[in-house]
Amino acid sequence: MNKLLLLSFICLFSYSLRAQGDRSVKSDSVSLSEMIQVIESNSNKMFSYKKEWIEGVKVAQSWSIEDDFESQLEQLLSHTRLTFYAMGDYVILLNNKEIISEPLIVNSFKEGREVDGLNSEEIVFAQEKRNKDLGVEETLIEIGNRKLYVNGERSTIAGYVLESESGDPVPDAYVYIESPFTGTTTDEEGFYSLNVPNGRRNILIQSVNMKNTYRKLMVYSDGRLDVNLQVDVIALNSVVVSAEREANTKSPQMGMTKIKPENMKIVPALLGEKDMVKVATTTAGVQYLGEGSAGINIRGGKADQNLFLLDGAPVYNTNHFFGFFSVFNSEALSGMELYKSAIPAEYGGRLSSVFDISSKKPSQEKFKGAGGIGPVTSKFMLEGPTFKNGPTFMVGGRATYSDYVLNKIKDSPLKNNDVSFYDVIAKIDHDINDNNSVSVTGYFSHDSFQLSSDTLLSYTDFSYQNKLLTANWRHVFNDRLQADFQVGYSQYDYNIGYDLLPTQAFRIDYGVKQSQLSAKFDYFVSEKLNYKFGLQAKHTSVTPGVKTPTGSESLILRDEVGDEQGLELAPYVSALYSPSDKISVEGGVRLSVFNVLGPGEVNQYAEGLPIDPNSRIGSNEYGNNEIIETYWGPEFRLSSRYSLNQTSSVKASYNRTRQNIHLLLNSASIAPTDMWRLSNAHIKPQIADQFSVGYYKNFYGKHMVEASAEVYYKQIQNLLDFKVGADLQFNKAIETDLLQGPGKSYGVELSLRKSSGWLTGWVNYTYSRSLIQLDGDFPDEIINGGNYFPTGYDKPHYINSVTNYKFTRRFTMTLNVVYATGIPTTYPTGKYNYQGSENLLYSERNAYRIPDYFRVDLGINIEGNHKIKKLAHSFWSFSVYNLLGRDNVYSTFFRVEEGEVKGYKMSVFPTPIPTITYNFTF
Repeated sequence: MNKLLLLSFICLFSYSLRAQGDRSVKSDSVSLSEMIQVIESNSNKMFSYKKEWIEGVKVAQSWSIEDDFESQLEQLLSHTRLTFYAMGDYVILLNNKEIISEPLIVNSFKEGREVDGLNSEEIVFAQEKRNKDLGVEETLIEIGNRKLYVNGERSTIAGYVLESESGDPVPDAYVYIESPFTGTTTDEEGFYSLNVPNGRRNILIQSVNMKNTYRKLMVYSDGRLDVNLQVDVIALNSVVVSAEREANTKSPQMGMTKIKPENMKIVPALLGEKDMVKVATTTAGVQYLGEGSAGINIRGGKADQNLFLLDGAPVYNTNHFFGFFSVFNSEALSGMELYKSAIPAEYGGRLSSVFDISSKKPSQEKFKGAGGIGPVTSKFMLEGPTFKNGPTFMVGGRATYSDYVLNKIKDSPLKNNDVSFYDVIAKIDHDINDNNSVSVTGYFSHDSFQLSSDTLLSYTDFSYQNKLLTANWRHVFNDRLQADFQVGYSQYDYNIGYDLLPTQAFRIDYGVKQSQLSAKFDYFVSEKLNYKFGLQAKHTSVTPGVKTPTGSESLILRDEVGDEQGLELAPYVSALYSPSDKISVEGGVRLSVFNVLGPGEVNQYAEGLPIDPNSRIGSNEYGNNEIIETYWGPEFRLSSRYSLNQTSSVKASYNRTRQNIHLLLNSASIAPTDMWRLSNAHIKPQIADQFSVGYYKNFYGKHMVEASAEVYYKQIQNLLDFKVGADLQFNKAIETDLLQGPGKSYGVELSLRKSSGWLTGWVNYTYSRSLIQLDGDFPDEIINGGNYFPTGYDKPHYINSVTNYKFTRRFTMTLNVVYATGIPTTYPTGKYNYQGSENLLYSERNAYRIPDYFRVDLGINIEGNHKIKKLAHSFWSFSVYNLLGRDNVYSTFFRVEEGEVKGYKMSVFPTPIPTITYNFTF
């Protein structure tokens, strides 16, 4: 009775009585406030509510004064979060609350039911006692619309996990409920979506370097929950990966490695640089060729079979300084995902792997910076807001001054030469509202070097540039559907030249340009089912070579190899289905349609004869954008996981990939003589089918040690190689020097990793074979008798280990060890005299190997104190590259001198190289 009197007093105080009318009111999508005014003016009803509750609420209703008032009002509010309590002519509106005059438990006594039989989740009291002194973890948060609550059903909770101080997203945070156990992780924007049973739930959130937190929820229906996490100062003292400790056994994805900035603390800073891509080369199945290399090899694949993406746009040359550094400034990156198998359907264009690299989201709250100063490179990065509620920005750069390194080495082709590089990255990011965000990323890098002599090539000047610009719009349609729309442009230019003799001075320019559009959708149906689908369009143009004279004395004539261009369209769809905690299956298909476009000239060769200059009978001309050839086919992706128990699982996967751009690489030289060519009428796309099976186990303490074993087999169609004596430079009929045949690779990857404690690190062993068969119809198309033989990057045994020991919270030491079987090479086995000239007789191709590769690196980090209120945090990094000074051979070559065959080896950095770097953040 007291409650009724109180409510009556509130209503009488707020409104006066109105005269009752007897006419009908018609409404078609009007605001609720207008509707209430009309009802009040035509009846004696009076409403009481808070203005903010009904702002923006629209209703569409036919209202009759003569019909039942409460039934019509209930229908009017049926699609809103509002409820009402009617007391005579007074109506009190409530926001997602319900006044229960006789609770359910009272009804149960009246009906003679047992109280113990009631479900506590069914007893929802309208007035909940709130203590304003309770923290956010102890306050009950209501999710969804109370009127849509159905006991026993499930609802979707979605939102963003952000750092409380800066407002930055927290990627890879673990969001879960314990009973029944259901969990997920946030993406790089901090977004998550979790399907949970309705009712009272506790949701827990964990992330590296953040304080764990939880929220008490009352889940009525689908709704949103954003969570702010506080930085855990203690967690700054060590690398803790607890949020993803079970991901290796719970996720259906196999052959995937996530690398974050904190992972780089474990690996020695090579020449003073913490490099995210170099960290990837210390993981299982990723083989680093050594100093001066043109890239990395993954599971028996060529260097050009790896797709490097920066914010979704490709980067064609990923090396600085003869392979010592990658072109990515790790200070400006938020993380990298490496896929070696079970490649998701949204990726395409390469056979072996995908490096999906993301730039960091700039700080929204305050200015931050980081940098480093060393004897080889210096770097700097700045980020922060532009103005209140405006876009945020990030800009970073690196540069080298290489004299220190070049003067330290002895007996190397690099000594007394000039090498330099720099790179710049910039990003603008803006969160328009909760459902829309946009970002623009720009990147530029430049490398140049001059060699006084190159043992194998007659060039002196080299330079190359990467350019990239990409714009991304992310839109959240609702809690279940979100999309990313992207437009991007990438360009790679490579130049070589010669200027020792003014009359022979020239320059050759090469280039690759790619423009792309993509739309990616992520549809979360339930905790058991998730769809991804989209479309990608890529236009690629290649400049195979333009030769121009340099200097007024040059007698070289201008010449060029015709440009190539192609257009690829690739729709895709995939689904992740988890019928139970034990089983997850993900399947998808990507359809690749590649059109070779004109203008162009396609050489024609006589049937029944080998493809060589002597069999050319003419050519066909094609106009601009005219289709020369079309290659298309589906790319199937399938992966599955079966959990044996809480700590172990087995996985299997299959994927088909297609590649329409090819790198013709002379691996015998330290100069990166990159020549990209597209598939055309004579060069077919490369196609690979890979099968993988793996076993994963976590053990020791709180699952601190992760162990895995993966077996794979890859079959390749149209693998590229060269004829004997092939001349690739400025070749206008490149098909006359190329061969294509089947290839295969297979292997085993064993990995053991410890991610917490004073001693952390990992050790990997990879057994990998990479073979090719060239068995054509003519003698010059048959290599090694038509049998399978090792490719030039076949390295059966590869061992790498990284060990990090933390002596104190500020003093750590790391050791990096790499051992690899020497790469195949071809040796002379005799000599013969032909027309008065003495020539070498060589063995079968790749029948021998250069000496095995072995290197040890040492790193020591000394950090400053971890006080929060400091102008800047800093640490010193000491490192020694090639600690043992091993003279690792890069390549070998042979010459006939005075009738005697003499062999020579090429080593790039045969001596230890110590560096010291000062790093800081503020």
